[in-house]
Amino acid sequence: MKISLNSISKNWRGSVLREESTLHQLSPYLGKMKSSMANSLVSAFTSKGDNIYDPFCGSGTIALESWASGRNIIANDLSPYAFTLTRAKLYPHYSIDDTNAEIEDIAKQVSLYISKVDLRHIPMWVRSYFHPETLREIIAWFQVLKLKKSYFLLSCLLGILHHQRPGFLSYPCSHTVPYKREKNFPREDFPELYQYRPVRERLEKKVARALKRVPHFDNDLIRMCNRYDAAKHIPKQKVNAIITSPPYMRQLDYARDNRLRLWFLGERDWKSLDSVISPAEADFISLFRRCLSQWKNVLIRRGLCVLVLGDTRSRLYNMLLPDVVAHIATKEVGGYSVCWKHTEAIPNERRVRRGCFGSLTETILVLRKN
Repeated sequence: MKISLNSISKNWRGSVLREESTLHQLSPYLGKMKSSMANSLVSAFTSKGDNIYDPFCGSGTIALESWASGRNIIANDLSPYAFTLTRAKLYPHYSIDDTNAEIEDIAKQVSLYISKVDLRHIPMWVRSYFHPETLREIIAWFQVLKLKKSYFLLSCLLGILHHQRPGFLSYPCSHTVPYKREKNFPREDFPELYQYRPVRERLEKKVARALKRVPHFDNDLIRMCNRYDAAKHIPKQKVNAIITSPPYMRQLDYARDNRLRLWFLGERDWKSLDSVISPAEADFISLFRRCLSQWKNVLIRRGLCVLVLGDTRSRLYNMLLPDVVAHIATKEVGGYSVCWKHTEAIPNERRVRRGCFGSLTETILVLRKN
């Protein structure tokens, strides 16, 4: 292991928005790992050509950094939104001209479908975010893009779905979590923010932003993205390391906070999805017992399990989450030893909602398969 505490500490702080690949910025994702953090973990705990598995891939940050760093990557997440984003990043477009030509072709299909869109069948809570004609276009674009399995363009469209800026599609709204900002932007004072917004021109501009900085990738490397229950899925390939940041025992509600994007992807019951992908304590403990048992079958001998965990305290164990996971791995499931542990404070600038504190620290817990 090539661990540099100075490098890891540095990568936990500051902003990399102007340096990282713009593929990381396809669409917002609450609680996502900073790309430089993911890169430092991949570099410290694996070598080029290694196989990495991320069973809770979220927005695909670890997946993209693994591929960009010359590793084979198998990603997985049960959320349709996480799956779509990660799939887009692992199979990106490279050429703006080629992508715009694809958009031209899709626009023709959208023009044929749009007359079939009946807004009376759309829930009022969804309709409340958009101008009716904009919504009609959005639904048609999503329908065609899903049929074509165009994950890159789907992710770009998800990325401009809601905000108050002119380049986005909704009425004034938060960018990350869909909360309307009608009090901040009254319709009578900001009429331009409530007007019709055509989709295509905004999508083309989003594509240009997404392809601004795309590194060279080795397309011969293995890259996969699946949608399975992490406790049940066993990749066919043995892996050198599992690197992941699992949900922090309901500190974030991944389905609720992405409910509007999930709806357009076809997920109509975000509450049921949340109970699975944002598990409460007892469910999280059960999930991790099963995961750690399965991962012994995935890891090579002496393979590593690198986990980034928040500091939530377990009432069942009366321990912080990293200590709970270490206890389950070494004492309950067995077959693992703790070989490294490091804790960093979460700086306020990394929080989407500044000054809103859940976990104050994150711990890198590294387990080794015996």
